[in-house]
Amino acid sequence: MDKPGSRYPALNLKSPIIYRPDLQSNRQRTVYGAITVAFWAFWVYLWVPLLALLAWIVGIQQAYKYMVTLGGYQHTRAVLEDYSIVVACLGGTLLIWAAYNIFRFRGAGKRAARPLVTDADIARDLSRDVAQVDAWQRERLLVVAYDDDGRIAHVERQTVLPAAG
Repeated sequence: MDKPGSRYPALNLKSPIIYRPDLQSNRQRTVYGAITVAFWAFWVYLWVPLLALLAWIVGIQQAYKYMVTLGGYQHTRAVLEDYSIVVACLGGTLLIWAAYNIFRFRGAGKRAARPLVTDADIARDLSRDVAQVDAWQRERLLVVAYDDDGRIAHVERQTVLPAAG
């Protein structure tokens, strides 16, 4: 419905943009991703003056002094190298484990779906007849009483919900 005084009629479209990346080639997706990264980098670059002002206010020039001028980045680089080795070892272990599982279970059947449970199966497990189980399944509300051994002693159909509390 148009708003009163609106110059443009309302459109009943879900979205005027058609977005179907599954129809794009790998090259088109790569170019689209590169353009997106470039514009995000440009957007971040536009924030550099404000970030420099904030850094000056907070005193980050001291961090620059210790990290760049006095060579503190070398220790940081050594720590990052150690972390990279650990991450590579963990990733390699996971790749080896995945390859082992692929080799071990190649050709093995997929997991089968569980068989459907029929009314006859339920009736057999509850020691009741199929007609009774079928009637219970059609009811909306049942009160079930159990004996001391955990078997169904009595089932009563109820039409009104019990009061809370």
